[in-house]
Amino acid sequence: MPSFAVRSIGFVATVAAIILASSSSAVFAQSSDHDWQKVYAVGGGSASLTVETGDSGLEIHSCGDCKEIRVHVESTQKLSEYSIEEHQEGDHVFIGIKEKPHSFRVLWNESRRTKVTVETPAKLDLDAKVADGNLSARDLTGRVQIHAGDGSVELDNIKGDVHLVASDGSVSLHNAVGTIDARGSDGNMKIDGQFTMVQLETSDGNLDFTLAPGSQLTGASRIKSSDGRVSIRLPQALSADMDVATGDGHLNCTLPLTMDHYDSRESGGHHLHGHLNNGGVPFSIHASDGNVSITTL
Repeated sequence: MPSFAVRSIGFVATVAAIILASSSSAVFAQSSDHDWQKVYAVGGGSASLTVETGDSGLEIHSCGDCKEIRVHVESTQKLSEYSIEEHQEGDHVFIGIKEKPHSFRVLWNESRRTKVTVETPAKLDLDAKVADGNLSARDLTGRVQIHAGDGSVELDNIKGDVHLVASDGSVSLHNAVGTIDARGSDGNMKIDGQFTMVQLETSDGNLDFTLAPGSQLTGASRIKSSDGRVSIRLPQALSADMDVATGDGHLNCTLPLTMDHYDSRESGGHHLHGHLNNGGVPFSIHASDGNVSITTL
């Protein structure tokens, strides 16, 4: 074969290699611009996490006995359009992910999505704030504080003190153990668990609440609803001093109460007060606009 042919083949191969390398580099760069990850080492049993997101979904779940917090951000947008703030002090990790402000933008693509996934030790104190996006957390033990703006909240298998504020979206808390203090202003709320103290308030949405068998209230508890149907199920062995009142709605209460007071007005509204089993801590249930059903499990 002529030498110039060999040189031509070699030149073509070299060019092809350069093109291939360039293509691979471009793919890698594009992938990294839509994907961000980091791992933080933490001690066992004392980890805490503060996470704040703007326009993105947030999913938090346990990695069991691991001793690290793993954060993964995925977006259909370039992450250069986001501000990612992160730092660690001892066993506390802070993550803040928000879209950078833009003076003017027209959004044509409805498939724009950003998701933040966090894996943590099972024992964790969590403070999570989401401005616009769904939030879920599961399999955690510790103090959990949730502030949600526009999006649903789903919590599953949480053990500890739960404080939750949701302004626009449904709330679901399943299989919880501990105390619950939750407020929702626009969306249905469904909660079940074994609690020692209950503070629930909804202003626009239905409320379904189940106090699991084995629960005994040790702190004064209250459920308040201003606009929506209320359905409550309580264990037969629960002891409490019940105070139930409705404004504009029917009341169906099948609890075996020892009655102190009962008032039913023809114009609407009911009020009863009595002792459930041997009585105990105060437990008030007040609804201003909506039917109320209270039954035993």
